[in-house]
Amino acid sequence: MNDKVDAGSTARDWFAELTARIPNFVGYQGKDQRRTADKMVRDTMVFKLDDLREILSDVIEKANDAETSVIDDISKILRTMNELRDKVEFLGYGDTTFFTDEQLDPDFLSRVYQLETQIYDNLDELETAFESPKDLGRRDTLRDIRKRLEVISQDFAARKETLKSLQ
Repeated sequence: MNDKVDAGSTARDWFAELTARIPNFVGYQGKDQRRTADKMVRDTMVFKLDDLREILSDVIEKANDAETSVIDDISKILRTMNELRDKVEFLGYGDTTFFTDEQLDPDFLSRVYQLETQIYDNLDELETAFESPKDLGRRDTLRDIRKRLEVISQDFAARKETLKSLQ
């Protein structure tokens, strides 16, 4: 699911979809819980990326007679995943309006929840691509993984810009 964010889309309850994925997530409505909620969202993303990185590391470790170029491709994907993981985990909170405003517009919150849900959808699809370790040696699978990582990275950048846009 790689839907671009549609500001007019209200058919889906993005908050409900996000809370279904993150236990105890209370959302960003209250100013006092925003930092905790943001950390919870990002920690869940990092956890999923760590699991997927571990799978790729095991594939490289067990690849005895594998084609060197496939191992190189997997290594590049691992580096990309490491960079994405670090962006997600170590993104500074800053003093943006997102964290200091008393009340946030419901449409704005819906947009943030939608972006986060899209990231989780893409992480789920990425996880599906990892289900068969033997497929991780196929070029088309590796190409698909690279594309999904790029989409996740773009969605995370869009999330970051959306949070900054309140200033």
